[in-house]
Amino acid sequence: MANAVEAAREANSVYSVTVGVAPSFATRWLLPRLPSLARAHPRVELSVLVNQRVDNSFQDVDLAIRMGRGPWPGLQCEPLMDELLYPVVSPTIWSNQPHHPEEDFLIKMNLLHDRDPSASWEQWRRTYGPSTLSLASGPRLASSDLVLRSAELGHGVALARGRLAVASVKEGTLFRPFGSKEVRVPNAYWIVRPNLSVDARARRHAITTVVAWLKEQAA
Repeated sequence: MANAVEAAREANSVYSVTVGVAPSFATRWLLPRLPSLARAHPRVELSVLVNQRVDNSFQDVDLAIRMGRGPWPGLQCEPLMDELLYPVVSPTIWSNQPHHPEEDFLIKMNLLHDRDPSASWEQWRRTYGPSTLSLASGPRLASSDLVLRSAELGHGVALARGRLAVASVKEGTLFRPFGSKEVRVPNAYWIVRPNLSVDARARRHAITTVVAWLKEQAA
C-alpha cells in the first residue's frame, strides 16, 4: 500500500516524467547522463522504466526511447539519433593476436552476435567483408549490453552499437581493431509519445524539457 501511495504521488507531480527504454540503452547511454539532467533541470523528476514494448497504451510511461525501424503507427515518433556499428574486442585479446590482415582476424575470431537484426554481423560483411566470413557460429546474446560485456571479458569480437560502446572504448576496456571503419544506421533511435493531442501529459512542460534534453545529448 505504501508503494502504491508513493507511486501515485510521483505520477501526480507536475515535474515527474517516466521514460521507457530498452535495458542496454538504459545502462550504457541514459544512466551515465542523468547527472547532467539533474544539473540542468533540478526540478525534473525522471523515472526510468526498463522494457522492450512498443504499443499505443502508454499506461506506465510518458514517453519512450525505442531502437529500431520507426515510425510506428498510432504514435508520435521523432528520430533521435543515428547509430554507428563497428567491431570491438578486448585490448588483451587484440595485443595477443598476430598482425594479420583484417579478413584473417575476423575469420579466426569468435563472433559475438546481438539478437537485434539491426546490429547483425551481416551488415558489416556486406559493407567490408570478407565474403567468406561465416556468421553461423558464435553465441547469440539477448542484449547489446551482454554483447559488449562479453567482448570486454575476452570472449570474442562484437559488432558494437557505437552509441553504447563509446564510453568503454574511451576507457580502454574495448578496442576498435579496424580504426574508423564503421557502418552507419540512420534513425536508429526514436523518441516515441502518445499521438493524442488531448492527453494532458503530452502538454506538460517537464516532458517537453526532457525531450529537448535528450536531443541535446544525442547531438
